[in-house]
Amino acid sequence: MKRTSLLLLLSLFASACAARNYTYYLVDPPEKKHPALKEEGTLVRPFGFGSTTVMKVRWNDGNIITEVDVPMLATGQRIVVEHGQGSKEVKTIPASRLVPPPPSRADDALIEAYRARGLRVDDSAPEVSISRARTLMQEATKAGNYALALEWCETVLQRYKSHPEFLRAKASLLLMMGERDKAIEVYEQVEAIESDPTVRKKLEELQKQQK
Repeated sequence: MKRTSLLLLLSLFASACAARNYTYYLVDPPEKKHPALKEEGTLVRPFGFGSTTVMKVRWNDGNIITEVDVPMLATGQRIVVEHGQGSKEVKTIPASRLVPPPPSRADDALIEAYRARGLRVDDSAPEVSISRARTLMQEATKAGNYALALEWCETVLQRYKSHPEFLRAKASLLLMMGERDKAIEVYEQVEAIESDPTVRKKLEELQKQQK
């Protein structure tokens, strides 16, 4: 009888252990899991991804712009990107001097008008506020800081490469910085997109001086 009771107790103990995995005994209470890491059902993979396929993720809060190429893994693993000031343990690309100001509602009409003309947009370049970049460019120009004004100009032209207003501004800034040949090249470029009488006259003067 004693032997039967002992076997019954051992059987109950073994079944209780099987109901709980080893982590139950190692961690008490269980660690909280970040919501981004929680698995909800089977990860959906509508098609297989190649090992070199990436998805570009951008974040711009007006102070820091982050661009990450996230690999699309066929195994369906989750990747969490934390946006912050950076870490000494993580290698990063050196930050550029200027962060493109993020677009606002004031830019909607400007962007729509630009696209309506069929002008080229580089969707791989960071989004930028045209109105804010224009203001910053004008402020730097008035202060006589033409190099900084040119940098603000370039933040727009990186994405909106055929923007007539900013191409004219770039040519004028280059001319004020003594880069006459480059200024002529940009003036010619913008004249091919949208002709302006004042610019055309200035371009003719510069071309005559060049001969």
